[in-house]
Amino acid sequence: RPVSAYGKATQPGPQVISNRPNYILVNSAGNYSFAYESGSLAQYVSGSLIQSTDAGPVRLDINPVAWASSGGAAGDVTFVYTGDVG
Repeated sequence: RPVSAYGKATQPGPQVISNRPNYILVNSAGNYSFAYESGSLAQYVSGSLIQSTDAGPVRLDINPVAWASSGGAAGDVTFVYTGDVG
């Protein structure tokens, strides 16, 4: 079986266009927005406000191509691919 059949998780930095995940995990407190289209017309839509770092990772069953957050950094959001993806 090809490696892509087993799934993976990545932690792209903010505003980095990625393949659409099966779902995402928000790992850090903050106000997050997500883009669902790539290119110059990409618009970020507010989608999550995590107020406490004690909340732990929060799963969102959404499929964005990028994320943004004021002061956000790689590792704040995890893109999870469940298998047979790019």
